[in-house]
Amino acid sequence: MENLIYSIIISLVVYIIYYVIIIRKPKRLEKFIKNSRETNIIKARFNLNYDLLDHKMIANYFAISNSFMIGLIFFIVMFIKNYVLKLLIAFISFTTLIVIIYLNIGKILKRKEEEKCTNIKK
Repeated sequence: MENLIYSIIISLVVYIIYYVIIIRKPKRLEKFIKNSRETNIIKARFNLNYDLLDHKMIANYFAISNSFMIGLIFFIVMFIKNYVLKLLIAFISFTTLIVIIYLNIGKILKRKEEEKCTNIKK
């Protein structure tokens, strides 16, 4: 139970830091949308046009997903005693979570982009 509370606190702290540093500041938000690896991977994979989408919404999706991944990996790794095994499981779970969560974010953003395009055409 204690590890769960720590992982929730870590997730909240990571999100707050992400929010203060990137989402609140318009210049950093634009730089994040144009230059970050996360957004570039999703943009290339799903052929997205970020100009049609709200940039704060995109950054919030990535902030929430990244903070969730960090908290979940912390929670999983705290039960393991061996450091090498901790690193191995953290790497494998992090890679798996990135693929699953980023693909879902891409699908959500593609759906939102298509909705926006159909609203503009009407």
